[in-house]
Amino acid sequence: MNEEEKNNEESFDVSTIDGPEAMREFMGEIRERAKHLSRHCIENRKPHVAAKALWLLAQGAPVSEVSRITGVTHESIRKLQWRHNDTLETKRKDFSVRYAMAASEYTDLLFQKSEMLANDPEQLKAISPDRLALTVGIMTDKASQLMGMATTVVEHRKGTSIEDAAKLIEEAKARVASKLREGAIEAEIVE
Repeated sequence: MNEEEKNNEESFDVSTIDGPEAMREFMGEIRERAKHLSRHCIENRKPHVAAKALWLLAQGAPVSEVSRITGVTHESIRKLQWRHNDTLETKRKDFSVRYAMAASEYTDLLFQKSEMLANDPEQLKAISPDRLALTVGIMTDKASQLMGMATTVVEHRKGTSIEDAAKLIEEAKARVASKLREGAIEAEIVE
């Protein structure tokens, strides 16, 4: 292992991912799948980096962020996505379950905290109204979503339609053609 690989290995603390054992298992999956790939692909050269990149992608990190964290080019990350799409989908489902469990836990804590605040007016005064409003907005949106209500606002604006725009273009062409016939403009109309 060269110095750069050692530095990369050290910079990716697997304990921050989901525990060292889960990461080793994931790297094993990556290595196994990479057996039929070129020996120059990132999965074979740096499986720990490939695993970290895929793990981040599965959690919804954008390619630019994955590139910044791992030092892998955007193109290599896109290739990883392409080659391991089924793995990403499986991991995304795992993460979504874990995030839903965390959301449930934090919702319970939020209700406990709100009861504590309701019973202590001095602490309630310390909470800024904008934070309360943000919390209410998010909770209202999620409640609406869970009840199957619309959570997207559709705005209808009045403006020029495609037909109106086509008419304006035809009128402009007619004016130009008229001026050309009069000899005012020397140009060729291309249709």
